[in-house]
Amino acid sequence: MSERRGNVLQASILRLVRRGAWSNAGKLLEKSHPGDIAEVLDHLTPGPRRALFDLLRSDELRAEALAMLEFAAGADLLGELDPERAGRIVRQMSSDDASVLLRELPRERADAILATLGEASEDVERLLGHAEDTAGALMSPDYFALEQDLSVEEAIERLRTSGEREASFYVYLVDERHNLVGVLSLRQLLMHDPHQRLSRFMTVDPIRVTTGADQEEVSRIVSRYDLLAVPVVDASNRLVGVVTVDDVIDVMREEATEDLLKLAGTTLEEVTSPGPLRAAWIRFPWLAVSFAGGLAGIWLLSRFEPVMQKMLQISFFLPAVLAMGGNVGSQCAMVVVRGLATGRLNVGELGRIVSNELGVGLLLALAFSLALFGAGTWMGFGSEKLPQVVAMGLFSSMVLAAALGTLLPLGFNRLGVDPAVASGPLVTMTIDILGIGVFFSIAYTVL
Repeated sequence: MSERRGNVLQASILRLVRRGAWSNAGKLLEKSHPGDIAEVLDHLTPGPRRALFDLLRSDELRAEALAMLEFAAGADLLGELDPERAGRIVRQMSSDDASVLLRELPRERADAILATLGEASEDVERLLGHAEDTAGALMSPDYFALEQDLSVEEAIERLRTSGEREASFYVYLVDERHNLVGVLSLRQLLMHDPHQRLSRFMTVDPIRVTTGADQEEVSRIVSRYDLLAVPVVDASNRLVGVVTVDDVIDVMREEATEDLLKLAGTTLEEVTSPGPLRAAWIRFPWLAVSFAGGLAGIWLLSRFEPVMQKMLQISFFLPAVLAMGGNVGSQCAMVVVRGLATGRLNVGELGRIVSNELGVGLLLALAFSLALFGAGTWMGFGSEKLPQVVAMGLFSSMVLAAALGTLLPLGFNRLGVDPAVASGPLVTMTIDILGIGVFFSIAYTVL
């Protein structure tokens, strides 16, 4: 029901924006949830987005909407404002959301905004000091932490007077040096005797991550252990922050989008509408690689000209052979890339991964090569050996594609390179070249 309401709101506001009815659009925004506002802003081009953003009734609402915008749209809006006004909005944001936005801005611009925050800038600057895409950069310093020797009654009173916290799912227990020693949920706290000590029923040695942990590893831990938040500690086990599940969801969405775009030979930057010239330059390198592969394929075909002159009909089957090989290779590459990204596949299990994907490739190759053999026989191009050749060529191409689609991402990962960066274009190009070579080598040998 809420999704339908959001869709109706989005359609209504977009219709008002197209008509230039800004006053009516502003009144509609006043009654809207920040998440719905962010969804509308995400679907607008920069000009109307800025105009609609200016119609929001308060800095608090602007801050909430900015924190929910996808990709770099929020940073773009913030960067267009003068530092004083941007600072007023940032002060309404949680420190982790503010650091994410400021990290997207040029350093000089971010420093100018930070200078307007006063004491509020301390937490934000601390988060900005951690490397991007790590738990330290993602965490919120706003959490509940209590001494382990408190009673339940004392703990509840402490929480009641401590004010609102963003990460209020769990209570983390620390020793006198602020080292993390345990955790308990708010439900556990309320269900126990008021005079019982927290150390008697806390979960000892809780799941945690360090500030330098990669954000993908954090998301895997939250998903694996079904957590609403995961504590972040420094090198000496001191509790410094907590990563909440809403931030993890953002990470998962961003990483999945990034992997898919890399497999297609582009990057996340293009999603933010950089303009035709910049977008073309982003796509150019891997398209150039594919183009070079196409030229290599043309040269390879010219080497087998005698085979095609002897039996022209064999070239009729080449598109099917290359298409099936390319599809199998892309499927294997996608499975391996996502498996590595989510932690379901481990490079240490290389033998199992390769044997599994090769097994799938062999079964599919056998099925489709038999089908092509039957189709070639039924078409009857005048040579009894032609169906045999094209079936063997398809089988070899698909098995080779399965091997390459599996091994190339694993090889990139072993070298410390993101396997999604080049797997898509490189797999396609390599399979096309080798597929032509294998197919016509079989034809040359048999015919």
